[in-house]
Amino acid sequence: MPFQLVGITPSSLSDEQWTCLPEIFQAGLSLLYVRQAESPELKQRLTSDVLAPYRDQIIVPFEVPRTALRLHWKEAVRLQAPPNSQAFSTSIHDISDWPLLREKVKLAFYSPVFPSISKPGHRPSQPLTEQIIAIQHIRRHFNALPALIGLGGIRVDNVRQVQDAGFGGAAVLGTLWENHDPVDVVHKLSQQII
Repeated sequence: MPFQLVGITPSSLSDEQWTCLPEIFQAGLSLLYVRQAESPELKQRLTSDVLAPYRDQIIVPFEVPRTALRLHWKEAVRLQAPPNSQAFSTSIHDISDWPLLREKVKLAFYSPVFPSISKPGHRPSQPLTEQIIAIQHIRRHFNALPALIGLGGIRVDNVRQVQDAGFGGAAVLGTLWENHDPVDVVHKLSQQII
C-alpha cells in the first residue's frame, strides 16, 4: 500500500476551508478525518454534491448510514466497543496497542511522533529512533497489521522522516490548517513522499 497523506480537521472549519476541500484532495490528500462533533449541518456538508467524489476518502467519528463515509473510533469509544465490532480507523498513544487492532481497523493514528503543532506542549514519549525500533519489532512479530499513520508535528521538512521510519502514512492538522494555502501545503507534502 502506498504511503498515505491524511488530513485532520480542527474542531470547526470556515466556509472558505470547506470550499477548498475538493482542491486539497486533488492536490494529493489520500484521506480526510473530519474531527468534528455530529450535527445536522455537518452531515449536510458531508453529503453535499461537492464532496460526492471524495466521500469514500472521508473519515468521521460517528456513523452516517447509507454513505461511503468511514467510521473513526476515538480511543475511549474503541475501548468500549463490542469485541467483534470494526471501524475504519482509531487513535493510539502507545505503540504497543498497534498489534491489538488487527481485524478491528484499517488505520491506526499514532501520536505524537514529533512535538505537536496544534497542541502546544504535547510531545512524544520517545524519540523517533525508539519509535523506529518499536515499529520494526512489531512488524517482525505480527502479520496483517492496520496501516500505522504518524501524527503530531508533521511538516513538509520532516514528512519524509515519517515515511523512512516505517509508518504507512502521515497525518497533518496544524501544518495543513494553520497555513494560508492548505492546497499548496498538500502539494509540498506530496512532493516529499516517495
